Amino acid sequence: MNQHFEKAVKAYKEKDFEKAVEHFSNAIEVSPNDAEIHYQRGISYFHLNKLSLALVDFDKAAELEPENPYRYSSRAYIRDACGDTEGAYKDYQVAIKLDPDDAIAHNNLGLIEEKLGYQADAKKRYTKADKLAEKFDYFPGQKQHDNFTDKFVKMGELEGEEQETQSKNPESSLFNEMWKAVATEKGRKEFWKFVKNGFKV
Repeated sequence: MNQHFEKAVKAYKEKDFEKAVEHFSNAIEVSPNDAEIHYQRGISYFHLNKLSLALVDFDKAAELEPENPYRYSSRAYIRDACGDTEGAYKDYQVAIKLDPDDAIAHNNLGLIEEKLGYQADAKKRYTKADKLAEKFDYFPGQKQHDNFTDKFVKMGELEGEEQETQSKNPESSLFNEMWKAVATEKGRKEFWKFVKNGFKV
C-alpha cells in the first residue's frame, strides 16, 4: 500500500487540500503510472481553484487509462470549468463512444451542446439520457456494480461533496447511501433531477 496515498486521502477528507496535493505528489513519485493518484491530485487542485494544474493531472490519468471512459468524462468536467467548452464536447463524445450506456455522460454532453448552441442535439441527448436512466433499477446487495453510481460518487468529489471512503465495497456506508439514493422511485427521480441540473442542488 502506498503510504503517501493514505496520508493524501486523510488530508483530503480533512479538506486540507494543500497537504493532500503534497502527499499525492509523493505518492506519484512512488507509483507514477497509477492513474487514480493523478486523478485524486487533480481533484485536490480543483478544490484549490488551480484548474490548469488539475487539467494536467486529468490529462495524465487519461493517458494512463485510455480505455477508461470515466477519465474522459471527468476531464470534460474540468475542461468546461476552464472555459474549454469545445474540449469538453470532444471528451464527452469519447466517453460515450467507450460507454454508450452512460446516462450521466449523455446528460452532461447535452449541457455542453446547449452551451455551444446545438439545441436540437441537446434535446435528443437529454431524451437519450432519460431513457438510459430509466434502465437503472439497482438495490443494495445486487452483485452488478454500476458505473452510474460510481460516477455519481466521483462527480460528487468534483463538486465538493465530502466522501467517507474510496471503497467500492457494497458493505461500505457510502456505497449503501448511494444505493439508497437510487433504490426507490422517489430517490431515482431526485437523483436524476440533480444530475440533469449539472450536479447542482
